[in-house]
Amino acid sequence: MAIDFRDARVLRFIIGILLLAAIVVGYFMFLAKGLTEEIAVEEQNLEMRRIEHQSLRSRTSEDLAMMAQRIEMYTQELNTLDRLLPRVYDQEAVMEMLTGGAGRSGLTILSLTPMQYVTEGEYLVYDWQVRLTGRFHRLGVFLDQLTQEMLMSAVTNLEIHQQKAAEGKFDNIEASFTFRAFVQP
Repeated sequence: MAIDFRDARVLRFIIGILLLAAIVVGYFMFLAKGLTEEIAVEEQNLEMRRIEHQSLRSRTSEDLAMMAQRIEMYTQELNTLDRLLPRVYDQEAVMEMLTGGAGRSGLTILSLTPMQYVTEGEYLVYDWQVRLTGRFHRLGVFLDQLTQEMLMSAVTNLEIHQQKAAEGKFDNIEASFTFRAFVQP
């Protein structure tokens, strides 16, 4: 079957295809060219935004890591300060500190009496009346050990009395003092 190019229907079909091809080519050459350029520009903008987002995310991660380190440092510092000046009073811990320190120093506690707390300035002060016996130099060791404790404390009203010499011990003493522990209100 031969195609007759003189037939009006064939000519209309060929002209229709040529017009369709011209429209498609014209669209892509003139109209779509601007859209293609806009798409390329927007893709570049999108890529720049992705890079910026990644940069912000990494900086945020670094900032969070630095904040976590600072929080840990401040927490450790607060824990250290809480040992110096605690927020709560632990009578058992203070009693253990006094009896343990006296025992390690070679002193014998005769009495250890907790007193009622008082408010002094911005602190709560818990007093202990302590009476002990032993050798004079051991009392110095004990008092030095108390200064090594983390709890903020003080020794007041220290009284030392020499005991009578017995069995070759010339430096036996009996001492009494008030031990004060400071607590944040």
